[in-house]
Amino acid sequence: MKQMFEPVVFENTKLFWDYRIKNIDNYQGYYHWHQCCEMLYVHEGAGCVVLDGETFPIRPGMLFFFRPYQLHHVFANVSQDQPYSRTIFFFDPHLVDELLRPFSKRHALFKALWRGQNKARAFDLSLWSEAVERNYDNYQLLRSQRIGEDVEEIALLILQNLDCMLRSSTMPAEHFGRAEERKTAGYTQQAMKWIDEHYQDGFQLDDLADALHLSKFYLSKLFHEETGGTLKGYITAVRIRHACRLLETTAKSIEMIGSEVGIPNSSYFTQVFKHEVGTTPLKYRTGAVNRMKGSD
Repeated sequence: MKQMFEPVVFENTKLFWDYRIKNIDNYQGYYHWHQCCEMLYVHEGAGCVVLDGETFPIRPGMLFFFRPYQLHHVFANVSQDQPYSRTIFFFDPHLVDELLRPFSKRHALFKALWRGQNKARAFDLSLWSEAVERNYDNYQLLRSQRIGEDVEEIALLILQNLDCMLRSSTMPAEHFGRAEERKTAGYTQQAMKWIDEHYQDGFQLDDLADALHLSKFYLSKLFHEETGGTLKGYITAVRIRHACRLLETTAKSIEMIGSEVGIPNSSYFTQVFKHEVGTTPLKYRTGAVNRMKGSD
């Protein structure tokens, strides 16, 4: 079973590289996060990415940057005639932070993306797709020659991505607005915003539907069509993600944390948490402490 917290195991590698992964059948995705940074570049495909309560379109040339522990969900409409092809790579932001220090503009962009100071989450690089594709092809060749782990090659790979991202942000405002368009600004977006504001309350789907003046059946159908996920799944993801943050950053009891994220029954909270994260809240807290010590 896929779980929300999906740690990336680097072992002896500095950069975890998945080149041109291709799906030609069902791709529903799931809500999850990683302990490191992720860049996702779309070669082919259509669908949407749900990220921090907003939806963004999947189309060729789109690049998504996911910060550590940032909740996201990727849904692709896939068929034999419409495959979903992407390149994904994961890296430790502390390593990249050191590598990019001599490059002030690109280093500043990276730090803003990593630390959450840059609101851009998706970049339309279609105008520079040839450069991006060439960059990835070259790096894939280096990996095949067993020199892709050289820190200079890793720095060059990420610098070239950041260069295209910087260029995209200098487009005319109307073009950049289109590049970051949300797949919908309607009921689905309103539903996610309402959930983000009320996840601490023990609400029912009826409460959410009433707030949007819709039937819960119609809202559920619309949400699934536009995100590929379910309302219940999104509600659970938001609650568990906030629970993880509280476990990582506070000494509050498990019972108090469950109550603060809208699941006041402590045994049920532990059950849901273990199902979604793959471990108990207490073990997750212990692991988070160890991860923080390891990054010092």
